[in-house]
Amino acid sequence: MEFKQELDTASFKIIGNTETSLKLKDVAEKCRLVKTETGVKVEMAYTGPNASKYLQYMEKHKEDLTKYLMNPDEADLYEWMELSHQTPLTLKKYEKESLILYVRFDPDTHDMHTGIADDNVTMKLGAPLMEINVDQLTRDEFKLKIFNMLLLADEISVLMGNVNLRKMSNIQIVKTYLNEIYDKYHENV
Repeated sequence: MEFKQELDTASFKIIGNTETSLKLKDVAEKCRLVKTETGVKVEMAYTGPNASKYLQYMEKHKEDLTKYLMNPDEADLYEWMELSHQTPLTLKKYEKESLILYVRFDPDTHDMHTGIADDNVTMKLGAPLMEINVDQLTRDEFKLKIFNMLLLADEISVLMGNVNLRKMSNIQIVKTYLNEIYDKYHENV
C-alpha cells in the first residue's frame, strides 16, 4: 500500500492499489505473443480469478511485456528492475558514477549476496544481483548463478551506460574469488 500525507489534516491517505501489486513475470506467464501484419502484439491467455487486474496490467505495461516475452534471456533484468524499482531512465543517472560489484559473504550461515555498490561499499540501486546459500547448490549450479549474476550486471551497466561497471562485470577475478568461497565453505549437507 502507498500513503500520502495530507497537508491540512496531517493524516495519511491511502493512494494507489490497496492490494498487492502484480509482477511482470506473473502477468507474462498468462500472456502470449501473437503475430500480426504489423508485427507482434501481446494477448491475454488467462480468464481465471482477477483476470481484469491482469488485463489492466497488460494494457499499462504492454511494451515491457512484449520485450519480456520476446527476450526470455533478459527476464532476469526485467525482474531485477522491478524489484529495485528502476527503469532504463532512472538507471541513466548512474552513467558517470563510480560503481563496483561487491560480494558479502557470511562465513557462519554461508549466505552470499552480490550487488552494485559505490566506492564506500554502500549498496546502490535497491536490490541485490544474487542472493544464495552456498551449501544449497552444487558446483555447477553455483557456477551458473555466478554467470547469470555477471550477465545481469553487464546488462544493467549497458542500460546505464556505465563503462567502468561493465568492465567489472567481465573480470575473471570475480569468478575466481567466488569459486574460492565455494571451495572453502561449501559443506555437503
